[in-house]
Amino acid sequence: MKKKVLILGGTQFIGRNLVERLLPIDSFDITLFNRQETEVNIFPDVKKIKGDRSTNDIKQIKEENWDFVIDLSCYYPHWLKNSLTCLNSNLEKYIFISSCSVYDYALDQSPLKKEHVKTQSCNEEEQIDESLETYSKRKAECERIFQNFGQDYLILRPSVVYGKYDHTDRFYYWLHQVKYSDSLLIPDNGEPKFSLTYVHDLVDVIIEALYNNVKNDMYNIVSSPQVSIKSIASYAMEFFGSNNKLINAAPEFLKENNVSQWFDMPFWLDGDFFTHNNQKYRHDFKLEPTELKKGIIETIKYYNAVGWKVPKYGMSEKMRMVLLKKINKNSSLVA
Repeated sequence: MKKKVLILGGTQFIGRNLVERLLPIDSFDITLFNRQETEVNIFPDVKKIKGDRSTNDIKQIKEENWDFVIDLSCYYPHWLKNSLTCLNSNLEKYIFISSCSVYDYALDQSPLKKEHVKTQSCNEEEQIDESLETYSKRKAECERIFQNFGQDYLILRPSVVYGKYDHTDRFYYWLHQVKYSDSLLIPDNGEPKFSLTYVHDLVDVIIEALYNNVKNDMYNIVSSPQVSIKSIASYAMEFFGSNNKLINAAPEFLKENNVSQWFDMPFWLDGDFFTHNNQKYRHDFKLEPTELKKGIIETIKYYNAVGWKVPKYGMSEKMRMVLLKKINKNSSLVA
């Protein structure tokens, strides 16, 4: 008999990659629960429940006895609590997609954080706050809810996810820069380290979790524990056969010009402690992550196929040119 799998989300980025991989596997009966507002025409043969999980719509999932729930779309603790109360006692495993950003970086600034590092606190006001500033806190609070769940669960913490169908444009911003700009404006010589997760690796872990007995635990799902903007640009330049000039912008210069970390300058964080260890998942799941170079090549091929639109993430081209002109007037800021 097929296992009944409920996916909360499933049509945008991680979920779309996941459903594409699950569909050919005959042992799973897949149902998607979402608002049906994103890519509504994909997966026409997959069962769908239309609803907004922030409302009483979530009670619709009570109508089935699910073997697995894969939660890709939970951003608030009360959303998770409402979902958990609607599940049958026969559930084999609840797979919750969290984030490596749950760690308390203010308390622990060591590199390559392991799963035992303390996570951020989240007060009652922050639990319902809708700003990006509390995203990590809310995810951390969601994780704590499972301590009293009473059924088997698995918490997966990806770092920044990139790859096919990525709608955020954070990773794409740098690929687009390499392809279309002779000079790349990079922060702090492009050397600060962060972690990346290739979407296919995350999907591999989710699918493996449907088969194995790993449960009631949490894992950093990280493909490349220590990556830099410079390394991403270098691999992209190698693929395109380009020789872009790397123009350094010192952190002080960027701050003076009100360039925000991560948002205006994707992947720029002032420090090397936003990195995460991946040994636990590699050991327990017996999976090897995709090498960065391969992930970049496959991602570039995807954008070659769908077209290279202007990135919606990161600073505007106008702002970038203004900063480049300022740097050119002060050669001491140039790498």
